[in-house]
Parts: sequence; C-alpha cells; structure tokens
Amino acid sequence: MNSWDLGHIITNYVNQKGDTVSHKKLQKLLYYVEAWHLVNFGKPILEEEFQAWVHGPVIPELYQKLKDFGFNDLKVINEEEETVDKEIESIIQKNGLDENKVEFIYSVLDNYGSLSSFELELLSHSEKPWIDARGNCAPHERCTTVISKETMLEFYSQL
Repeated sequence: MNSWDLGHIITNYVNQKGDTVSHKKLQKLLYYVEAWHLVNFGKPILEEEFQAWVHGPVIPELYQKLKDFGFNDLKVINEEEETVDKEIESIIQKNGLDENKVEFIYSVLDNYGSLSSFELELLSHSEKPWIDARGNCAPHERCTTVISKETMLEFYSQL
C-alpha cells in the first residue's frame, strides 16, 4: 500500500474523531501504523521507506506531494460525507484491506491520533529506530538515512 492511500484513511479517521491532522502529524501516524504493523503482521504495510529527518520519520515521496500545505491541517475534501466514505471504502478495497486490517489501523490511531505533531515528534525522537538512523547527525542537520524496518520491528516488539 502506498502512503498516499493510507494517509487518506488516517486523515479521515482522525477527522471523524474530532481531531486534526497536519502534514507533520500524518507522517508520524504513518510511521506508527507501519511500526505496529511490522510487529503484529511480520511485514510492512507501506511500500515506501521512512527517513530520519530532523522532525522525525518522513516518507520523502509523500512529503513532496504535501509540502505546499505547510503546517496547515489536512482534510479529505468533499462536500458530501457519503462521498468521502465511498472514497475511503474504495481505497480499502483497492488495497485489499480486510476488516481486521482496517480495525488494526484504527486501533493504532486510537492510541496515537490524539497526540499533537510535536508530541509525536518528541516520542519518535526518544526511540531507537530514529535515533539509530540519525547516527552522528547534529540535531538540525539534514539526514536522509532510511529507518531500518528490522530495527523498528525489534524495538516495537519489546514494548
């Protein structure tokens, strides 16, 4: 599954819970869905890799698509709620997500979705996968090192 599709599912779900999602927050929520998917299913849910950027884990391809939003909130835009639901259902079907997988994604979002982008950034900065990928980079130094899925699996399996 690509991050664009999963991003729609995440944004819609968090919005329905009455919370907002910025571009930065979406990147971190994608990261935690990926981390816990690795633990629970033994394989990634996303096609793309995360890099250890200054503000935490980022999928560069998604960043490029959403960078014009800046710090503004994202929304699955459509005038009619019914149409948004159909869009999300179409994404779920297109990616072959069964009910268990969707419920799993929602359970991760129930745990992390109410945190702010800053809280999620601080959390990711305190965890081994991001720290290891950053290596000797200074706190505000650009870093494009991929966060190892093996390190993610190992770290989150211990929690």
